[in-house]
Amino acid sequence: MRIVSGDIELAAGVVGSGVPPLVLVHGYVGSQIDWAGVVDSLASRRRVVTFDHRGHGDSTNVGEASAYTFDALVGDLETVIDQLGPAPIHLLGHSMGGVVAMRYALRHPEALTSLILMDTAGETMGGIPIEAIDALAAVGRTSGMEAAAEIMVAFAAELGQHLDEDRKAQARVKFAKLDVEAIAAFGAELNSYPPMLEALAHLDMPTMVIVGENDTGLRDAADKLAATIPGATLVVIPDAGHSPQEDNPSAWLAAVETHLERAAE
Repeated sequence: MRIVSGDIELAAGVVGSGVPPLVLVHGYVGSQIDWAGVVDSLASRRRVVTFDHRGHGDSTNVGEASAYTFDALVGDLETVIDQLGPAPIHLLGHSMGGVVAMRYALRHPEALTSLILMDTAGETMGGIPIEAIDALAAVGRTSGMEAAAEIMVAFAAELGQHLDEDRKAQARVKFAKLDVEAIAAFGAELNSYPPMLEALAHLDMPTMVIVGENDTGLRDAADKLAATIPGATLVVIPDAGHSPQEDNPSAWLAAVETHLERAAE
């Protein structure tokens, strides 16, 4: 399925039925494939919406850095929810997708039944050195995204992700589809976006913060989010890194389902 957002097309998918729907927002250099191991379980009880960010997966690669901003990603999310939701929804954002989800929640709190923030931060953490991003983008521009993909597979291990050979192959396919200009632009913005913690302290909706126990770069950030957002619960997924839905799907699914059941009470 493809939906139009301004001048681009977003690849999207819908499975299951029932309201309120759950919208899943993937992270930096991710895609809908990040949810492949859990989406069917989630969809057994509700409508689940996934999509690829611009410059990621099968969505449009614009080829211009100016098209890749967090404001643009929030606008794309607004389009996805308007066309595939409908609101009110449960919203789950992972990593960069969590930043987008927080911005959406602050802009449209009435559109959310609940919020799940996974391995993300309400302020920049400086965990992605801009020199490394620039070097990766340079490889992509000169040698192609397949070569850059090999570097990103190695970097995933540094984030605590447990990649067996099947997951490495999946990651190579995903990374090879990325727009190199999206890597550069979003990587830079991840190191510079304005803090949101003060505004998040006024959110009024059921919220869960999830983090993998081995995602050391974002453990403190998860604690801050859970302490800041009123009533938020914190769940640390054992034996998991930056993508706990892939590293420990059973524990992750149990946490998400518990949150969704409580939010419905």
